[in-house]
Amino acid sequence: MVRGLESIPLTYRLVVILLVLLMAALTLSSFATSYLMRRDLLASTDQQLRSVKDPVARQLIYYSDDDRTLPNAYAFAYMPVDEDRRQAINPTAEQSQPALPYLAPDDSRVVTGRPFTVPSTDGTTQWRFIAGTVDTQGTTYAVGIPLRGQQHTVARLLSLTFVIGVVVSIISGVLGWFATQRALRPLRKIEDVAAAIAAGDLSRRVPVRTSHDEVASLSDSLNVMLGRIEGSFSAQEASETRMRQFVADASHELRTPLATVRGYAELYRQGAIADEVALDTSMQRIEGEASRMSVLVDDLLTLARLDDERPLEHAEVDLLVLCAEAAHDARARDPERPIHLVGLTGELSPVVVRGDDAGLRQVVGNLLSNALMHAGSGVPIEVAVGTADGRAVVEVRDHGVGMDDETAARVFERFFRADKARSRAKGGSGLGLAIVAALVEQHHGEVSVGPTPGGGATFRVTLPLAA
Repeated sequence: MVRGLESIPLTYRLVVILLVLLMAALTLSSFATSYLMRRDLLASTDQQLRSVKDPVARQLIYYSDDDRTLPNAYAFAYMPVDEDRRQAINPTAEQSQPALPYLAPDDSRVVTGRPFTVPSTDGTTQWRFIAGTVDTQGTTYAVGIPLRGQQHTVARLLSLTFVIGVVVSIISGVLGWFATQRALRPLRKIEDVAAAIAAGDLSRRVPVRTSHDEVASLSDSLNVMLGRIEGSFSAQEASETRMRQFVADASHELRTPLATVRGYAELYRQGAIADEVALDTSMQRIEGEASRMSVLVDDLLTLARLDDERPLEHAEVDLLVLCAEAAHDARARDPERPIHLVGLTGELSPVVVRGDDAGLRQVVGNLLSNALMHAGSGVPIEVAVGTADGRAVVEVRDHGVGMDDETAARVFERFFRADKARSRAKGGSGLGLAIVAALVEQHHGEVSVGPTPGGGATFRVTLPLAA
């Protein structure tokens, strides 16, 4: 039965509940009103009987028979001990007779003088009597009045309240229907939004209400939840897109050296590499491509570890020492190129941060490798170290051709190359700057790229200073 009720729309259930409660209230009100009216009418009748009991009894007992036949509104019963002398007089124009029993002098109704009710002989109405004694010989009497008028009044009241109750219930049902429809309108909007979201439109939101009721609170909570869900789905889609692009790029990057190695292996198997010089050249090419694959795999593993957000080993690191060693290594790789270590705003001084020594060395090393690869032959490179705005700063500046805005916006993306053919020829994997961005982020820092005054590109890394 409960499931049957739950299948009924909420609007119908609310209207039915309203009508049931209203009808119950009207029914109780009608019965209570009729009961109180009947009690008041009966009390008024009892008071009337008490006031007329003695005068009516004297008139009908001690006066002549002719007086007893005068118009009379009361019933009278004369009950001596002798049954033959007992008499009963009915009110004028009253057809029904009261079923009044013999009242002995010791009857409680006679002794107490309290009014009492008896039915009529034909069952059409009821009578109200009050009894008393005439003399000491055991004669009793009773004066009564029919309750037909009172019963008719109470019946009319019940009929009228029933009709009024039906009319009020119908009007209340109609008004309740429209009121419920209006009250549930915000919930229907929420239902429409939920249906749209279920269909895939995660951008839909529940209309904001100006009122401060439960529906407004629910709307605000749902909008916050929907925003978080949309953000989660967007992040998941972006992550999946990056992953697909990453896999595609990695596969593409690995395909070229693998194809080279396979080609030289097939040439050797077919006997196309006959002399020792050609064999040495082939082995060098295979070794070079294997080195490229090794670098690429190492970079992929590094990015995978960074993506897992594994905790780094933090210790105090002096960026001045780290940058000096990185500049020295870069000079060893390209002795003909001017590479200078300078202060950011003046003299060189220690700049201590808390971080992973190996990770920070890789950051500076990758930035210098990128400058060596793309700045052009013989172009000077500067490594600047210092502090600014309460943070440690490392800048790697070159004075080459620089980069356009589109390249600068994508330079930290994985496998991005401004000149792919040239980068591959120099052994670049397209992951060096992506590793830099991931490492700096793990150190709660920022990395950016901008133009170098006079031409070139400047990569700027900012990190929190050690406390």
